[in-house]
Amino acid sequence: MIKEIKIAARLYEIRDTAKRFFKEEFKSKLEPYTALILVHMKKSGKDELCAAMDLLQLESVQGNGMAQMLFIAAVVEMIEPS
Repeated sequence: MIKEIKIAARLYEIRDTAKRFFKEEFKSKLEPYTALILVHMKKSGKDELCAAMDLLQLESVQGNGMAQMLFIAAVVEMIEPS
């Protein structure tokens, strides 16, 4: 249980970092990432977090820290909007 709490805290921290970085553009920056997660959810039948984890494994996302941060921020916002 403690491991899960630490992971959740890290996910929220990443989302909060994206919010501070993008400020008023935060919501608009998340839109394409949220859309991709929703499409993958529909195709795969997976929940938000599992769909986002799949997308984070894509070669085009690996090594792209900004895309990784935005996918994580998007999924956190989908699960618990700020």
